[in-house]
Amino acid sequence: MSEHSQAHAAIRAEPDVIATPRIVAVGVASLVVFFLASLVTVQAMYRKKAEMLPDGPPAWPAEIGARKIGIVEQRMFPLAVEPADAKRAQVARLHAWGWVDRKAGIVHMPIEEAMDRVARGERP
Repeated sequence: MSEHSQAHAAIRAEPDVIATPRIVAVGVASLVVFFLASLVTVQAMYRKKAEMLPDGPPAWPAEIGARKIGIVEQRMFPLAVEPADAKRAQVARLHAWGWVDRKAGIVHMPIEEAMDRVARGERP
């Protein structure tokens, strides 16, 4: 056993040495490559933009700022009050008299009145 321990005693560990300058150089070189690649990419983007839009950017659409574009609500839903306002207007019209076509003499009447007349057998 003494022979075995003497063999291990002769083996020495290599000292831990960190090559700080080499690590810093690799980091700096990586940053330089990243910066140059970013410059090349930005220049390519501007060239492509100039090719695609020679007259500058397109004009803003007229719908910008509208509450609704097509069937898509553009505002946050809690702020959208048009459906409730439209429902109130429809209910108010169902319970009121008004003209549909004044020249033709066509009026609309409250829904309860219309249902009572139809139930009595009257025709509009």
